Amino acid sequence: MPNHTNSDNKKKNNNNRGKSYENNSAIKPAYEFSSYSSQQAYSNYYFGINIFDLYSREQLAELVKDPMGNNKILREISLILYGMNGTYTNTVDYMTAIPTLDKVIVTHGTNDNKKRKNKELMESTLRTIKDKEIVRDALWRGMIEGIAFYYFETTGKPVSLEKTLNDYDVSSIVEINELGINASIISLPTDYTEIVGIKNNSYIIAFNLDYFVDPSGEQTERKLKKFPKEIREAYQKRKDNNGMQGNNWVVLDNTKTIVHKIRSQRSEKYGRPLVLAAISDILYDDYFTSTKRNVLDEINNKVVYQTLPEGQNKGTCALTKQQQENQHETVKNAVMKKNNRGGTSFFTVSAGTKLNVLDIGNTDIFDEKYESNLGDKIALDMGIAGSLLNGSSSGSYSSQENNLELITAQLFQWVEQIITEINKCISINIIADKRNWVECKYLPMTFVNKSKMVGYMKDLYLQGKGSLTAWASACGLSADVFFALLDQEKADNIEEKYPVHKTSYTLSANNESALQDKGGRPTTDNPKEKTVQSKQNGGNNSPSPSDNK
Repeated sequence: MPNHTNSDNKKKNNNNRGKSYENNSAIKPAYEFSSYSSQQAYSNYYFGINIFDLYSREQLAELVKDPMGNNKILREISLILYGMNGTYTNTVDYMTAIPTLDKVIVTHGTNDNKKRKNKELMESTLRTIKDKEIVRDALWRGMIEGIAFYYFETTGKPVSLEKTLNDYDVSSIVEINELGINASIISLPTDYTEIVGIKNNSYIIAFNLDYFVDPSGEQTERKLKKFPKEIREAYQKRKDNNGMQGNNWVVLDNTKTIVHKIRSQRSEKYGRPLVLAAISDILYDDYFTSTKRNVLDEINNKVVYQTLPEGQNKGTCALTKQQQENQHETVKNAVMKKNNRGGTSFFTVSAGTKLNVLDIGNTDIFDEKYESNLGDKIALDMGIAGSLLNGSSSGSYSSQENNLELITAQLFQWVEQIITEINKCISINIIADKRNWVECKYLPMTFVNKSKMVGYMKDLYLQGKGSLTAWASACGLSADVFFALLDQEKADNIEEKYPVHKTSYTLSANNESALQDKGGRPTTDNPKEKTVQSKQNGGNNSPSPSDNK
């Protein structure tokens, strides 16, 4: 079972603010307002928070050195940076959206009837769970937190009949299924879920039942209704047996769990957020921006001073005290009016008076190239070319294309991991037929290379032994929709009602009568005299030596 004894005792002092942080603790922070791990709930909380209000630069540098031991804190930092750094935000959003997730369903086995039935089961289940939405959510959570946990529920969850909700209830996004729905995917909160082993090349995870006795947040009964039957039963059993003491971790059936983990070894409990390598550069970018603002404040608040005319004796003023006060007020009012309101100011000063402005120093910091270089460095740390995000950074079209190919390779490595877990759950819990098994495969297509992939599928089909299903899927049509359209058009006799136009591409050149009656390209574009004679006397019909070979 997971043991947090050592990690729970590690507490970090945060700028002497009196805050302590527990690494991978079983105790949920008091600021949790959503009982459901959702992108929207976390984002609404963290948007607008400056990371330096919580951690110093030195503390952040120490946290990054141990990403496994400080995983919980780093996940929170990653979410904060997602809300405050535009480069990180756009990188995650674009990488989540770029795969088209066009798929094909592949069947295996020898029994055609069962293969057809199992394929229908797979397609129906994927539609029910909204597979594309789940995959994109897993990609987003993987890049933000480094890891994502889900549970594949195959029985309906109890639904409250209450028609009214309070403010707390509507603050969370939850999945509510009607009774009878036999497939759904439930997101498990990362702070209360851990990897505890591997079985049949699939991760085994455990869930912390203390999640339901958290004094903050909503009521336990309402929380339980949002979770799968296996977890609800484990909680009730623990409550009946020992009154909530001990045995707080329940190991879940790994045939019903989905784990997505990035940038980590197979033996590590957690993944690494996408932003981990870029944290230091993001901090420097924030410091750079703050410095620019300070310099700009100095420019907008410059200091003007005057030197009064010197008297006969060194160190004395030639003006009387009253004259000094009058000239000071005159110059001050003129300068302030000029600074605040613009326009032209006129005033008279005594001979020998000097007006000067304090030097604000070097303003090269406002050169755009410095800020652009910082943005490129942050993007590079996360594996994406800066020119792909803003269209103005350095980099050729060829380098951008190569970078997109690298990003695509990494993304579909993650997508393959997610869909493999989904296939596992559907195959075992829905299809349950090892001899005639079915799997879903996403084509390696993005919104950037889609036209190229469509061309590949077209060439395979027209010039070799390609798949019509793959061609249609590459165009964005799912196989069931595509063939349903073909069946409908065949039933409606579309081809006979609306025949193809007679052109050189749709008529055979060997069909002489068709060419004469219906048009089309002639067999010879520019027939010569001998060609015409040969046609008239039937010379082409005479046997030749090659006919006997």
